[in-house]
Amino acid sequence: MKQALIVDDHPLVCQGVKELLQTSFPSLEVKTSAGGDGLLRELCGTSWAFVVLDVSLPDQCGLTILKRIKSCCPKIPIIVFSAHPESQYAGRALRAGAVAYLSKARSPRDLIELARQILTGRQIRRSVAKQPALSARERQVLQLLAKGLRRVEISKKLRISPKTVSAHQGNLLLKLDLRNVVELVRYAIEEGSATDTSARFL
Repeated sequence: MKQALIVDDHPLVCQGVKELLQTSFPSLEVKTSAGGDGLLRELCGTSWAFVVLDVSLPDQCGLTILKRIKSCCPKIPIIVFSAHPESQYAGRALRAGAVAYLSKARSPRDLIELARQILTGRQIRRSVAKQPALSARERQVLQLLAKGLRRVEISKKLRISPKTVSAHQGNLLLKLDLRNVVELVRYAIEEGSATDTSARFL
């Protein structure tokens, strides 16, 4: 019997998705997990048909979880199921290795269809959004944000004014379709900007 796993820290969401999948696919055994420290062991210990993953889990860094899963279990199809808008997270999830990104605002039929495609071996069309083009200075600002530096600290590091740093942050928010600096820092960490050495400081 094929098995699927739902990873979400909200019991009502887990139960609802579980019932939806089991009703649609009676021969599929559906299990649930709230995530946590043992998530990778749980995932890699079973040959799952697919995993429905919420990337907003407590004390775990969004898409970093997805990257770790794909690193140790590359063959498991992962559907990212999230409350975040698709315009904000879909491209990042697909680049990190998800087979699909599905907003929780979508119809249940969309999840059923994705699951059917995976279970029947049909190829899912993945349209991976390209990384937005950032200038060298914008990448430097992003890298320093990922390291936890504040605007004044970044201005001193790069020898530019705090107002210029704010302008670069504004450009980054527009290009990356993010709402605030908190989301910008999260993006920088998830994309590995803290270890990016491609942009040298002038």
